[in-house]
Amino acid sequence: MIDELAGEGGGDSSGPANRAAFERMRFFLREIGQGPRAGRDLTPEEAREAMSLILSQQATPAQAGGFLLVQRYKGESPEELIGFAEAARASARAIAPNVEGLLDIGSPYDGRKKSIVVSPASAIVAAAAGVPVVMHGEKRIGPKFGVPIGDVLEALGIGIDGEPEEVQRLIEETGVGFMRQSRFVPQVFALRALRTEIALRTCFSTVEKIYNLAGASYSILGLSHLPYAQKMLSAASEMGFRRILIVQGIEGNEDAPTSRPCRAFLWEMGEKRERCPAATRPRTPPSPRRSSPASPAATATSSC
Repeated sequence: MIDELAGEGGGDSSGPANRAAFERMRFFLREIGQGPRAGRDLTPEEAREAMSLILSQQATPAQAGGFLLVQRYKGESPEELIGFAEAARASARAIAPNVEGLLDIGSPYDGRKKSIVVSPASAIVAAAAGVPVVMHGEKRIGPKFGVPIGDVLEALGIGIDGEPEEVQRLIEETGVGFMRQSRFVPQVFALRALRTEIALRTCFSTVEKIYNLAGASYSILGLSHLPYAQKMLSAASEMGFRRILIVQGIEGNEDAPTSRPCRAFLWEMGEKRERCPAATRPRTPPSPRRSSPASPAATATSSC
């Protein structure tokens, strides 16, 4: 019976390697899924191995979905997030732009529903000021299915399907580039249907923000829930960044609201400081709570 089930994963269903992967995933599921008393967090090495089995589709769909859901309810440890991000990065088509001070904007891949997407405008302004920027994401994906960066760029007439060599050249020549997940991390993109079926945010929502596929020195990240800040900082600090700013931003994005206070955390080479810059103090009333398709965001961006 076990051999028959092991054959439902990806790859060669009859080979011993597939059975070994099946049993290895069963081991990881038992370790994390036995509740707060008997269960435990995985080490970075174990987390990397488990995620590699999921990304390579050696784990069965049931095992992959079960693993992501257990992690969701258990809560990922920083060490697990590091392992997950390393596995995703190992499967990716990374680039290494020859620029100084590259900034990685880690926006949520599932976009925004109640506010304008400002990352493209911010990237253009930063590049004009001499700060090269890399953005990354995908077209509409779950669980939110909001307006993502990719849709706004397309509405501006900017292609988002560039190959790694082209994106690297754009960053070096113009100071701005966009890495589409389906081009750069196809194994993660291939799990979009599973993530939609789960209907909840999974560890990928964090991993996608921090995996640093362009080898950037600086990162700006957004989040909604403050208790997650330390966990995200601990994981992101192992991804090669020299300085990281985490903002309790609008819809979990990296832009600080102007209508309410928020908190921000700056990490620099092992030191963390909490900041509340003046820009985060209420100055203007909030914008109307309405759906924001890509075209208004594109119009706002083109007016910068």
